[in-house]
Amino acid sequence: MRILMNTALICIMIASLVACGGTNQNSSGTITIYNSSSYVLDEIDVAPVSQLSWGPNLLSGVLYPGEQLTISVACDTYDVQVWDQHNRNCVLSGLDLCFSDHSGR
Repeated sequence: MRILMNTALICIMIASLVACGGTNQNSSGTITIYNSSSYVLDEIDVAPVSQLSWGPNLLSGVLYPGEQLTISVACDTYDVQVWDQHNRNCVLSGLDLCFSDHSGR
């Protein structure tokens, strides 16, 4: 039960995403993932919701607490999968990145 609670906590803490993008399907923008958890992140995978498999790991190393990763993305709806140092994962589903500039934590 404790592992389940820790995994849920990681998802909530990592859910602080900042997205900046256009308002049409041909636009591109960026997504910034802040590691606001107390866990070291080993892997971050992103895939459009319609895609059946995850893309490659976006981290070249690890993402420590307090660090951030910014990637370029096309306007679409995405799922984000995050793996921590204890091999626990969480998935943030259906993030719509086709909206006007937005910032927040």
